[in-house]
Amino acid sequence: MPAEPTPAADCPVAATLRLVGEAWTMLIVRDALRGSTRFEQFRRNLRISPAILARRLQTLVAAGVMRRHPYQQHPPRDEYVLTESGRALQPLIAALRQWGEHYLCDPDAVSPIPSQ
Repeated sequence: MPAEPTPAADCPVAATLRLVGEAWTMLIVRDALRGSTRFEQFRRNLRISPAILARRLQTLVAAGVMRRHPYQQHPPRDEYVLTESGRALQPLIAALRQWGEHYLCDPDAVSPIPSQ
């Protein structure tokens, strides 16, 4: 296993990657930027296991990237909404998309995320 990157306190890139460097996390943020807010929407769109999705959403809420709001009491259900911090990731996702279109994918096969 590779050595741990530079401690987060010393490097903002390392700190950011610790939070959003896991692929599912960025895909959840991407889908939230596209309008997904509910657990089932994320699960269905991403075809992600419920356990992984729950952990990723918990991490995003704890980091202040998303807020959790109840939308139903019986049974209890929450929605997940991007905070200002989460919405600020849009240029990063757009840059990843553009890089992938240019170097990895057929641009006609990629559905763009909205620009701000």
